[in-house]
Amino acid sequence: MMLTRIFNKIKSKRLDISVKVVSWYTRIYARTYGIKIGKNCLFFKSPSFQLFNDSTITIGENCQFRSGALTNLFGINHPCIISTLSSGAIIKIGSGSGFSGTTIGAAEHIEIGMNVMVGANSVITDFDWHSMDPWNRNDGPKISRKVIIGDRVWIGANCLVLKGVTIGENTVVGAGSIVTTSLPANMICAGNPCKPIKALNAGH
Repeated sequence: MMLTRIFNKIKSKRLDISVKVVSWYTRIYARTYGIKIGKNCLFFKSPSFQLFNDSTITIGENCQFRSGALTNLFGINHPCIISTLSSGAIIKIGSGSGFSGTTIGAAEHIEIGMNVMVGANSVITDFDWHSMDPWNRNDGPKISRKVIIGDRVWIGANCLVLKGVTIGENTVVGAGSIVTTSLPANMICAGNPCKPIKALNAGH
């Protein structure tokens, strides 16, 4: 028992140091490339950022990004990947939000509210990554539509949130769901396609 406590204390101290170093490096990297990160954001292992010319990525204060396999014991299979993929694209993340191995890819506009939680290995995207034109999949026109996620939404692990979707505030999206249409506020939703199941009893 004593050895376990000592081991856990050492492990915790090493993690604290690692997070401070990675967060400092990520902030410097982001500033160099014009990515705006608010105060007190923490990065558990390094995320991957890509900022297209004349696009913006803005992250509020007190956010957390977990990118290492063991930084979330649910299991993360890749780092957080946050990218804009066209000129004028916008990604805006509200303060107090947390992400684990999450992919966020915008060709137009993705807005994530405050205190949003996104579970391990989920994807949020506002466009088709390849053209529907069977003769020109890579370079043909791609359809994009704005994605809006309200405050205090919880998106479970391994979810897909696709183009044109709005998720109302406080709503819970069950693990493994594929969100293809908008979801109302204050609901528990799940499935493929994701649909409202029942009203959320928010702590009452």
